[in-house]
Amino acid sequence: MFRMAIIAPMKSPATRHSVVRDLGSVDPETRAAAYDGLVRSYWRPVYLYIRVRWRRGAEDAQDLTQEFFARAFEREYLERYDPAKARFRTFVRTCLDGFLANEDRAA
Repeated sequence: MFRMAIIAPMKSPATRHSVVRDLGSVDPETRAAAYDGLVRSYWRPVYLYIRVRWRRGAEDAQDLTQEFFARAFEREYLERYDPAKARFRTFVRTCLDGFLANEDRAA
């Protein structure tokens, strides 16, 4: 029972829809500011999720968290979010799980 509570869905801050909307902006400055706000809000929940759910050490989890956000920005993962399909935190967790599974396969 206790173990299930630990790997429960990623706890995350309330979604700021203006930030999510700005992720898809054509203006590079607006887009970069949105990613900055997103990283500031979601860095710790993503890091903790990697530590607990994926059972990674502190350094490895920090590196993977940084790489996840860098790759999400470069490859525009989060711009594909559709609020009609899922909550934003669920979408982030799904992207994160895919990223980590790919990292594990590559290793």
